[in-house]
Amino acid sequence: MIEKIASLKKIPIFSSLSESHLEEIANIALKKIYRKNQVIFDQGDPGNSLIVVLTGLVKIALVDSNNHEFIIKTFAPHDFFGEMALLDGGTRSATATAVEDTRALILFRDNFIGLIQKTPSVALGMLTELSNRLRTTTENISNLTFFDTYGKVARCLLDLAKQIGKKEGDGIALELILSRQELANMAGLSRETFARILKEFQVRGCLKVQGKKITIVDEKVMRREIIL
Repeated sequence: MIEKIASLKKIPIFSSLSESHLEEIANIALKKIYRKNQVIFDQGDPGNSLIVVLTGLVKIALVDSNNHEFIIKTFAPHDFFGEMALLDGGTRSATATAVEDTRALILFRDNFIGLIQKTPSVALGMLTELSNRLRTTTENISNLTFFDTYGKVARCLLDLAKQIGKKEGDGIALELILSRQELANMAGLSRETFARILKEFQVRGCLKVQGKKITIVDEKVMRREIIL
């Protein structure tokens, strides 16, 4: 119970709630463990739950008829996903998969709707977060439509830096669990093109790459690549 409440306090839509309301949410939340590469839900599945990531990493992806994957977003600890289907009861719009062993809290729709009816501030917090995510989605569409290959790679790495990056000297270090193919899928590029651009950024002194660790050395130069 203590861990559940501590985790809920870090979630934007729950952070302003009272201790008693957090306890109420914790009581209806179910803990679950997903193993690496386990599918949490598939595109088209009935949507009946919101999922809060406690530890691990989850990717949300679309797969086309040729089995090509496009990763829309990743979710790290204290992120949540599945809110759209939770509110409208519709089907899942994409597939969620655990990138590594992941511990999560599950809030089911029937219980959550009852909570919103009793605590309107939860609904307000969710609307704010949905607005932020819609803005991000619009930016991602711009990325795919207008950015060149350099801009797409820069945007992919800067988004990850904002989510999981850690300051290291004058740079931002990314300890990546995602494979190079998954990173390329996030950028909407082939693996070969992504690797080529990554190497060029290294030559220009923007990045340092050591195995799965990528350090953004010059963030300003990277950001110039994504200015439309």
